[in-house]
Amino acid sequence: MFTRIALSLLLGFICGTTGLVFMPDLARVMGPLICVGELQPVRDEGSLHFRCRTVNGTEQRLDLRQMLPYAVISTSLLLIPPVHTAIRRFERRYILIRQAMERDLATSVPVRAEVLKVEMVGSYKRAILMRAVELELTLWVYPPANRPYEARVLWLVEETGLPKLHRGTMLNGRINPLRPQRVYPDEEWASYLWSEPVPTA
Repeated sequence: MFTRIALSLLLGFICGTTGLVFMPDLARVMGPLICVGELQPVRDEGSLHFRCRTVNGTEQRLDLRQMLPYAVISTSLLLIPPVHTAIRRFERRYILIRQAMERDLATSVPVRAEVLKVEMVGSYKRAILMRAVELELTLWVYPPANRPYEARVLWLVEETGLPKLHRGTMLNGRINPLRPQRVYPDEEWASYLWSEPVPTA
């Protein structure tokens, strides 16, 4: 719960700040909170401020920094419900995927797999940030006591594992014989990325 509130406050700060700068007319929504009258955005020589014109005809100048607290609070209150819902959905999806993987690995068997093809899925910017790369691997899997077969999987591969991934490389993996297309890496520098519909509990 704390994470959701903190995230909504962070998004509120970002949206409130950028909203006032790029769409100053949105400040009218906050008018009743800080102005007994009409709140108007004003740009003078490139700088943005706001003018509160009261019913008595008096005017009060409000700087952008005076508006930000109200913008952040109001935006955060609007964001809390959707952020809360989005995080809960993400958490539920993660739990379901983790449970499905644990069920598979509980009855898995070791296999060897030959790399046939390597394709990058994620962006280079994301790879630099995560220090890992999302790869789609086409593998030729050698299961025990069964015929070899081809499988395509998504793995998240750390930098240390990238030099080992080229055509003809043999990798260690694990599979559940009932779902052989899910080839889980048995290498410390790689992890499995779910690419199927989320299983129901």
